[in-house]
Amino acid sequence: MIKSTFYNLPEKKKQRVIEAIVDEFAVEDTSRVSINNIIIKADISRGSFYQYFDDKMDLVEVLIKYYMKSFEEKVSEVITVSRGDVFYTYEECFTIIAELGSVERDRIVFKKLFSDFYSANTVVADYISKRCNGFDEIDRLLSDLSRKNLKQQDDAYFENLTYLLSIILRRSVREYFVENADYDKVKKRYLKLIDIVKSGACT
Repeated sequence: MIKSTFYNLPEKKKQRVIEAIVDEFAVEDTSRVSINNIIIKADISRGSFYQYFDDKMDLVEVLIKYYMKSFEEKVSEVITVSRGDVFYTYEECFTIIAELGSVERDRIVFKKLFSDFYSANTVVADYISKRCNGFDEIDRLLSDLSRKNLKQQDDAYFENLTYLLSIILRRSVREYFVENADYDKVKKRYLKLIDIVKSGACT
């Protein structure tokens, strides 16, 4: 579990630790990530490291929260501009994620994370199955989406709709980052699938 001492660090030092973690995941397989390398790169002591983190699963959480923060900020902007249009927001989500992974280092990390989400015996899969209780950031974003113009506006219908859209998004992200598919082809198919769902869900 990430400890409060990490969150209470001065912002500059906290960012240095985060950057060291991202760099390490970019150059090593997730199973071979070195705590010692992170300590050296972040210029902290081993004792300090264990005042911040318990284990490597905490490092995965740092990675996910690091990228999730940027994702949440950009999606919030889209929601504001579109006045909560659920389909426009999901259309933009793929582009946002692709842009977050546009730098080579981040693209490598994304590929490893998305590859390991559903792989057995990886630190990423262990974090998802044993420690991750969902993503509050995503729940907050979904609560800001409008149900206007949907055929049904009850909670169950909306949850099923966003579930379908999220599956399409995850599949497209995996195609792009893990399977190295062409960006334009993936995006074109992604938008087509979103449009198919939209045609059946809207009045």
